[in-house]
Amino acid sequence: MNYTRIIIPSAWGVSLVAAFLIGGQSKQSSNDSDDSGSQSQGQSYSSTSSGGSGNSLAEIRKRSHSRNSAKSSSAKSFEIGDIASNIDPVSRTSDLLKLINTLGPNDFQQVVADFRALDMTRERMSEYAMLLHAWAKVDPVGALDYAEQNTGTPFARQTILASWASDDPESAIVWAKEHHEGDRANPWLVGVIRGIASTDPKRATEVMHELPFSRERGEALGSIVPYIAKQGHDQALLWLDTIKDEKLLNGATAYMASNLAKSDPKTTADWVSTLDDNEAKHRAVREVAEQWEDQDLSSAIAWANTLDGNSKTQAANELIGDYARENPAEAANWLQSMNNEPGYQSTLRSYIWSTSRSHPEFSLAQVSEIPDARSQERYYERILSRWKQQDAEAASSWINNNPVPDTVLKRLNR
Repeated sequence: MNYTRIIIPSAWGVSLVAAFLIGGQSKQSSNDSDDSGSQSQGQSYSSTSSGGSGNSLAEIRKRSHSRNSAKSSSAKSFEIGDIASNIDPVSRTSDLLKLINTLGPNDFQQVVADFRALDMTRERMSEYAMLLHAWAKVDPVGALDYAEQNTGTPFARQTILASWASDDPESAIVWAKEHHEGDRANPWLVGVIRGIASTDPKRATEVMHELPFSRERGEALGSIVPYIAKQGHDQALLWLDTIKDEKLLNGATAYMASNLAKSDPKTTADWVSTLDDNEAKHRAVREVAEQWEDQDLSSAIAWANTLDGNSKTQAANELIGDYARENPAEAANWLQSMNNEPGYQSTLRSYIWSTSRSHPEFSLAQVSEIPDARSQERYYERILSRWKQQDAEAASSWINNNPVPDTVLKRLNR
């Protein structure tokens, strides 16, 4: 019998690691004899769980256990250890892909167990994910059974579910729901969403709506938004209009602003400026500013100047650091133009820290703007202490020509 193989050119190995992490599709050869069997297993699981005819879950598990209980060859067990010990990441990934292409359904459990026994899954998380992803392509239920019995975090099961869902989403959804207990958000649905977000963002969104406000829903949202954003600005706004939950909408708006701004910050900024909800607007403003400053800082600053109130200082908080490092004098003037805006103190402190190493004289000149005396003293002491280590003469000259609290001088002179 020809085993199902996951065919991936070795040269693509490193670049595909991220795809494995989010359950990117890994197409199987159309000539592989196990392809239809693997798919029918998922279909049977789905139909049985829904009350339809087909193999029972117990039979599926028994068949999975029978396949997986067969020992893999000692050569493959040794091989995963040799691969993991290779310090060259490109060569290691290439060798791992070659090994995966030789594994049949009854080989994966032992190879994964051997890899886990090396106690390096945290350091080699991407390689661990590749093994799980490939296993899910040939025996998702067996892989999930193993993960349930042997892992304590959601990572393995989410990775397996993402891989399974990319081929058979409804079966993966059934498994995710049947294996979740309690009233908290279902972490297994996050894996399903990762697996289908790229090919069916509409279905992924429907599943996300089943999650309550939670970290899991935020993770699901982060998986979906990039694919919605790729459809363009208009489609992205239509998608946002379908979200009725206020908290979810605020988060989705911020995520979307960040993703859209990567390719078109100007259009995104114009849209964000029109938002009515203050919380959503402030979060989105920060995201746009963060993306735009990396592309065109001067245009981002010009846009920030069209804003007012908290929106302006939210944008300034993101921009002031790069502006200060690039031109501390101009940035200081811009900072002073906002001294009556709400949130000014946060922007002020961002400027102070951004200039404290490279331009301490500009940084120190702003410390007196901090209203709290104790905070002033802490800033003076930290910045001057570092400056004295870097350039004692320049620091002493500044101290001699500027007012510094006596308590700070005493500590500096100890």
